[in-house]
Amino acid sequence: MKKSVLILIACFTFFSYSPVKAETVTKNDVQLRDDVILNLLFLPIYKEVEKHFGKPKQYYCQQILQIKEKVEHKTYRYFNITVQLTTFEGAHDFPYDLVTITFSNKNSMEWRAIDVNSRRLKPNEITKCRH
Repeated sequence: MKKSVLILIACFTFFSYSPVKAETVTKNDVQLRDDVILNLLFLPIYKEVEKHFGKPKQYYCQQILQIKEKVEHKTYRYFNITVQLTTFEGAHDFPYDLVTITFSNKNSMEWRAIDVNSRRLKPNEITKCRH
């Protein structure tokens, strides 16, 4: 009986221990990652919005739409990050513009815009931020 219990405990210990941990990424983890990236991109975003509109504009509802890893060869990789935000005038007044900017760190330590698009939002298109 003792031998059976010891074998059972040994088997249980062996099968319950796994050196591979299951990776679980929560919605909160993704949001935290996006918040850090948006924080790091704050100045490049602000400068690009000012350049695009010819004047500084306030914005909100910024979010990461896409992160792409680009690999040119085994020893060099860079990233393209596409962000979207809504600009506004005054105290959240019209006009509102939906702005999409793609930043890249290709061949640079700094993030620079490689694509900027905007479109004027109609009053019925104004929504609250997703997060």
